[in-house]
Amino acid sequence: MQHVITDDLEALLATLPPGIHDAVNRLENRSELLEIVMDLGRLAEGRFPEGEVILSTTPVEYADLEYVVERIGEFGDDNRAGIERTLHRISAMRNRKGRIVGLTCRIGRAVLGSIALIRDIVEQGQSILILGRPGVGKTTLLREIARVLADEANKRVVVVDTSNEIAGDGDIPHPGIGRARRMQVARTAEQHAVMIEAVENHMPQVIVIDEIGTELEAAAARTIAERGVQLVATAHGNSLGNLLVNPTLSDLVGGIQTVTLGDEEARRRHTQKSIQERKSLPTFEVVVEQQSWDEAVVHRDVADTVDNMLRGQPVVAEERTRDEETGHVSIRRVTAGGMEVPGWGSGLGGPGARPGQGFTASMFERSDRNDRGYLDRNHTHLSSLRGAGAPTLDPRGGSERMRGRNQTTAHIAPQVQALAPTGTAPNDGESHAAVLVKTRPVTEITEGIYQASEPATEIRPPKTLKVYPFGVNRDRLSESARQLRVPILITNNEREADAVITLKNYYRRQPERLQQAEQERKLIIILKNNTITQMQHALARIFDIPEVASEGDGANASDTQVSLNEREFDDPTKQALLETEDAIHQVLNKGLTTAELAPANAYIRRLQHQMATRYNLISRSRGKEPHRRVKIFRSRD
Repeated sequence: MQHVITDDLEALLATLPPGIHDAVNRLENRSELLEIVMDLGRLAEGRFPEGEVILSTTPVEYADLEYVVERIGEFGDDNRAGIERTLHRISAMRNRKGRIVGLTCRIGRAVLGSIALIRDIVEQGQSILILGRPGVGKTTLLREIARVLADEANKRVVVVDTSNEIAGDGDIPHPGIGRARRMQVARTAEQHAVMIEAVENHMPQVIVIDEIGTELEAAAARTIAERGVQLVATAHGNSLGNLLVNPTLSDLVGGIQTVTLGDEEARRRHTQKSIQERKSLPTFEVVVEQQSWDEAVVHRDVADTVDNMLRGQPVVAEERTRDEETGHVSIRRVTAGGMEVPGWGSGLGGPGARPGQGFTASMFERSDRNDRGYLDRNHTHLSSLRGAGAPTLDPRGGSERMRGRNQTTAHIAPQVQALAPTGTAPNDGESHAAVLVKTRPVTEITEGIYQASEPATEIRPPKTLKVYPFGVNRDRLSESARQLRVPILITNNEREADAVITLKNYYRRQPERLQQAEQERKLIIILKNNTITQMQHALARIFDIPEVASEGDGANASDTQVSLNEREFDDPTKQALLETEDAIHQVLNKGLTTAELAPANAYIRRLQHQMATRYNLISRSRGKEPHRRVKIFRSRD
């Protein structure tokens, strides 16, 4: 799909002084215009991706600034204004007396098709955090995600629009968000309260937020995610490493805490007694580092990625690129080795950092005597590797990535890894491929660039499957797809569906809808019973995802197969207690006066009350079954 751009540029030009208006009209590449800057006493400028262009022959005067202000909306407490029913944003610069002395007119564009790079991830129902430098297109991508989820996935989407940048100025949202609903925020400091209000009052399935930037907003995002609502948001930061060492926002990806080990455990790990570990489950399951319109780096399992970063182990990510002409999306597995990020807290970063105390470039250096050979017994897959020399086999190898503003290059001894795709669509690649790794000489690594080995097989994102459930629980089916991370759309229209999923007893009766589906030669998925295990087993076979069988063989073996992801979610008590522990930490250490937990049964609530008492906190149960929940308060001194 090609990008279709709607920018309403004429609406913005109509607010500019005639001289600047005419200068912009004379530009041949005005479709690429990013901003128009008007500063008092200076010449007006037009900013493009490749540079700036002068738009006036005389300096900007107060009259020129007032000409623009009179033709746009009112400025909010964030010094931003807009033009009704458009996506343009006008930001003001003021002097000490509050008078406007400069304007930045940013062109807002709705770009249809910009979601192509991560469409399969968005449709899986996981919470997604988008990172990237200013101007790379995060808000535009967020707007397109809201439209696709509302119009094509038929989900209830609410956009929390703090500066009216996602859905435009005025009371009527811009068509760029489709059927998604928009909640405006009166003051930027109240964004976290509006986020909670959206969940409590409007029953959304998806909440879209732009620019999470404060600790209160991060805490509100965690509360929303724990209530089972899909979150799609952007945050300040270029990469996952930057976000992890940001004390204000690190909780979005699990946070960092210092843990003191016992003597025996420290000796077993070969580390110091004080180490850094992930504090809690991440609020967002997937992090997307947007590099440009046609390039992004995706971390599919944030918890595992953060753990590996803190332990000094290689981090595997997906590098996705889109061909501008064909629209084809290609994926490569790359390994971030030798990533160095600025440290905060005890033991992170610095020249004296040691294993277990953070992550530095030196921790990613591997000596030959520590390398272990590995060869899969079932398959041998040889990939072409750059450079010369005798290759050795090692499962830990990977390409390199370097992040850090203060360090432009570094010399380390990395290794290269070629990974076969896992969890991809049928016939996209071998499911059991060996890993071939070769040690390369010292390499110069450029800041902010992934250097990957030539992939053994190009990984294609699995095609979204439209499923019509007949007699099957929709919520369980959606949860099964989310846990397996497979892209399916549950549709209400049988004619639009690619497949029909039903139960064995319904199929035996041969109702008219199933007969019609068979006549149209659609895929019929038959389940033995209406359980998540059965649904995951069926979806895993369709998308060619390996499963692990539980104990026991014979005819019932297929009924007892469970996916790895389901095993992680089969203990709601453990998940509830982890949430309680995190809430207690928020109250004790983050300055919150109260924390409200997710609804739980009586047994779990009793355990939650006991945990609160152990930390000298007050707890009360609120609400009626089945929505009765525990609220934790700071004790009154």
